[in-house]
Amino acid sequence: MKEFDHIVWPTPAETQKYFITVVSMITILTVFLFVVGTIFSQGLFAAKKQLVPVSSNSSTTSSAPIGDLKLDNVQTTATPTVPTE
Repeated sequence: MKEFDHIVWPTPAETQKYFITVVSMITILTVFLFVVGTIFSQGLFAAKKQLVPVSSNSSTTSSAPIGDLKLDNVQTTATPTVPTE
């Protein structure tokens, strides 16, 4: 219990100053990261537009984005199952 005698608690003015400092830094960093993320995202979308054209006149290419599957002509059939005993 003697250790509690050595603790120096901040004054109310210091606590308010530290609180304002922490909240200000969180706000500034949040806005900064939002701006940087938005710029980076817009840059990636611009680069994608330059690398992958939106439409093409060629009949052999698909207008679907790269990686999308065309499931228009998929046919499914049911396979009967035999119960096992």
